[in-house]
Amino acid sequence: MILRLKKASPEERDALLESILVEDGSVKLKRSSPPPFTPSPLGPKKSNRETKSHHSDDDGISSDEDLDVLPFLSVDEGGKVDTFGPSSALQGPTKPVISKESPVTEHVRNQLIANAILQRQREHDIRCWQEIYGVPVELAIHLLDLHWNRQHHSFLLTYRPAVMRDLIQNGPYCSEFLMNAIFACSCKYSQRIEVRDNPVDPETAGGRFFARCDQILADQSLLNSSSIATLVGLLLLGSTYNALGQTSKGWLYTGYALRMVYDLGLHLDYKATTANAEDIEIRRRVFWGAFICDKLQSLYLGRPMAIHIRDTHVSRNFMDTMEEKELWTPYVDPRLPSDSLPAMPGTPTPIHSVTTFQQLCLLSKIMTKIINRFYVVGATAANARASLQSIDDALISWKDNLPSDLNFEPWSDNPLTAQARPAPNVMILNALYYSLVILLHRPFIADGHLRSAVAPASSWKRCTSAAKNITSIVLAYKSAYTLRGAAYLLSYAVYVACTIHVRNAAATDGSQPSENSSILSASLHSLDELSLPNSGVSKTASIIRKIMADNGLKLVSGNSINLKS
Repeated sequence: MILRLKKASPEERDALLESILVEDGSVKLKRSSPPPFTPSPLGPKKSNRETKSHHSDDDGISSDEDLDVLPFLSVDEGGKVDTFGPSSALQGPTKPVISKESPVTEHVRNQLIANAILQRQREHDIRCWQEIYGVPVELAIHLLDLHWNRQHHSFLLTYRPAVMRDLIQNGPYCSEFLMNAIFACSCKYSQRIEVRDNPVDPETAGGRFFARCDQILADQSLLNSSSIATLVGLLLLGSTYNALGQTSKGWLYTGYALRMVYDLGLHLDYKATTANAEDIEIRRRVFWGAFICDKLQSLYLGRPMAIHIRDTHVSRNFMDTMEEKELWTPYVDPRLPSDSLPAMPGTPTPIHSVTTFQQLCLLSKIMTKIINRFYVVGATAANARASLQSIDDALISWKDNLPSDLNFEPWSDNPLTAQARPAPNVMILNALYYSLVILLHRPFIADGHLRSAVAPASSWKRCTSAAKNITSIVLAYKSAYTLRGAAYLLSYAVYVACTIHVRNAAATDGSQPSENSSILSASLHSLDELSLPNSGVSKTASIIRKIMADNGLKLVSGNSINLKS
């Protein structure tokens, strides 16, 4: 009966309600109940007064379900599989042969892990080279080590066994463009003067590599056709340009990459007879890495997404788990004198790279709903309020089901969740979760863009608690690793927290600095430190300072702060 009511038109709903009898406080259904509601082929009629809903923008079938993707695949005369759907004028009559057997077997998994270990051992052969694409090998290895230690673990875009093997063998998963993109993006984490165009200006780090990428794109016409190596290089560069404040270039490079996702058919998880286990693994990783980059860029820039869940069908079952239990320590440049290095933890910590990435994939699907229902041009307060509880429940469920190894709560009295030093990617995952809690509830608070006369009473409390948790996480990160090598994603979470801290500080009565002011100051100092590797962050810090100035707030220091939620 509830399902019928849910699906019925207003007229059918009235008829269903008439069929319900209430006798002595009990509900009874008439025996001659109306027949089950069958939707019209053209869909249910909508009342003229019905508010437009944007739920359909992201309520497509989950990519976890078993879908038939054959109607969206086509084989050309040369046997190449293309992604031309049923409406296309280019779809050929031949369909690819799809394997009925799942490649995700223990044997295949072990084979991929064994291959990853062997390829890691073979990487040492590269150190005997003179150069890598014109870059002295010692500097190239330094920048590669920085990449594998830092940026790689953010989105797992670069499948290391294939990239390094094809660097040696000149294979398809590595290219001069991808290598220069890795070099360019790693330079912001390097403290070497030689990576700067201007020795006294750290913002010029990687300049010659960025220029080389632009030159290769033009000379080799890489934007005229799609390849995974080009796609990954563009995503790395796009994220880095956004972090450096060059948002137009970051937006455009990422946009090219996201178009290539569709052109290569990465949005469809098919197992054609020509695809081996490594190809499937790479396609899945690159798709989900691109999907996450798309959502994060949408949030960071406040612009539309390019990839929607309804258009995709890709598994999150990654077969190569070699990096999952790999022990991680911060990269230390062997060229730097030991007395110039900051104190770093000596005990390695498991990186949990694969499970962290899988959880980030799940979180990115919730991001999609938040963006579509709260941060699109057509979002309305009524539709947003109707979606608030379900999305909040999804976030809470995600947190409740987070593997214990990934659950980091430095403010907690529970030693299991207040672990001393999880890896940076684990800390950032938790900070991102709390930033989404704020982004979900912030539209409803006093000056939110979807505020109404009757705002949810708990939204302000949820925002305040989440903001304090982000500050607690970033201070733990700073204590463990310093913020010099942190990803720009952490800076976005801190900025979102500051938008709440500054509101709370401004709302505090009295002339004495409040605890809110102390928390705001600690967060803003962290944002300043995060702008060292990510110079674009300085603009977000200046936005918070402008709000402080408008409200007569000043930075405070030395006060103890209570970050218990």
